[in-house]
Amino acid sequence: MTATAHLDIAIMDRNPHVREFLCRELCGLGHAASALPNASCLLQALSGPRPPQVLVLDPEAAGASLAEVARTLNKRTGEITVVLHVFEGEEPQQNIEGALVVEKRPDMGALKTALEALAAHLDRLSKAEARERA
Repeated sequence: MTATAHLDIAIMDRNPHVREFLCRELCGLGHAASALPNASCLLQALSGPRPPQVLVLDPEAAGASLAEVARTLNKRTGEITVVLHVFEGEEPQQNIEGALVVEKRPDMGALKTALEALAAHLDRLSKAEARERA
């Protein structure tokens, strides 16, 4: 990962231990990561002045608010990349446009790989935009 390919990531998982673990691991990789304990906090973060670039979302964590979360995210398509972090065979209950689906595993390999690819892609886009402006 290049020095400029760091992401601002919000994590919402129903398990507080998983949320904190993912934050620690992703911060250790150089990303900014914050844990969101519930849908209300997520909706505030999404409507704030600096929403995250990436949301790692366990759809179960949103509970009854999942439809509202999905509507809000669909309004921000292209601004916020959503990574649905689900168990094998589990289908997300709501359609979130453009969301990536990554299987939850005991290790973070699949999630790390997806985030590294996303960071590299965003870095390439940023460099291309900078060249166009120059």
